[in-house]
Amino acid sequence: MSIAVISSLYRIESHLEQFTQAVLMFAEQVHRAGIDVHYLPLVNDATTLERKSIDNLTESITRASYGKMTPHYIERETLYASWNRGIRLADTPYFTFWNADDVRDASAFIEGYQALQDGSNLVDFIFTGIKSVRRFGLFPTVEHKQSAMLFNPDQFTRKNGVGPFFMASKILYEQVGVFDEHFRIAGDMQWAGRTLPYVKFYPAQKIGGSFYIHGDNLSNTGTNRENIEVNIIFMRRQDWYQLLPTDPVALREAWESWGNIDAIIVPDEVADFLWGDSAENRWRQYQSERNQAQWLQRLRRSLAARGIIYSAEWAVYQRNRLLARHETN
Repeated sequence: MSIAVISSLYRIESHLEQFTQAVLMFAEQVHRAGIDVHYLPLVNDATTLERKSIDNLTESITRASYGKMTPHYIERETLYASWNRGIRLADTPYFTFWNADDVRDASAFIEGYQALQDGSNLVDFIFTGIKSVRRFGLFPTVEHKQSAMLFNPDQFTRKNGVGPFFMASKILYEQVGVFDEHFRIAGDMQWAGRTLPYVKFYPAQKIGGSFYIHGDNLSNTGTNRENIEVNIIFMRRQDWYQLLPTDPVALREAWESWGNIDAIIVPDEVADFLWGDSAENRWRQYQSERNQAQWLQRLRRSLAARGIIYSAEWAVYQRNRLLARHETN
């Protein structure tokens, strides 16, 4: 087998039909391109329907000789524990991941695979984000929006990381180390930051696939847990200018219980910003401002920039800009 396609699956019954059809169609296309794929579904705490559907998919792929599929039915574990498990189980030089609620593009996968064979060790893709929205708060419609390339070999900020369809070599994984299983949401972003000293990056030209945005997504939802994890990523890097307000009690508990693996001393000014006396009020106001309509956010920032009103978001932006300027001087 040449490359492993690893899927950590949990409670995916609402996505089963789309996922199994998409995998079967994809498998046929990449097989015709001559790529030997090892499909590794890791089904956490499988329901009867999930087990039956994945077993049927396995039988279809095997019967058609579209590659090898070896499902593993396991007790529930974190996403990144499943990812590490899948990589350990895969006897292939390359790997990638496929979430049940997304659809991969076979031609983009073929481009990425060729780049890995040609010497790159990480491939990332732009992708199409798809979500249901209400125009003017009234009219439901489906919005398609093309993302920017998330991975950037020259910088690592809160806007970077890797996209949902990235591909990598096992050698890079061995150099960087496993995905940190303490993370539940941002472990792929944290791992991406650790690749920078070793990466030979290829930015794919094709769109990697469709990423469906809904209430069950783990990442890119702006949840409190996600914000805490992203803060911890940059606290570990001592990039203090990348930090944003979040729940101060939960952040401090996470940092002190599992986040501070290198015994980093947080500067007093940073500690005061993150969990000092005014941190909770700052977080709640920041959160309130970020939840407002886009036009209102723009208006508020404009007025705050002129000193007419106070804005927690604008104050945080100014703080981080000054720290970043100091960092580069």
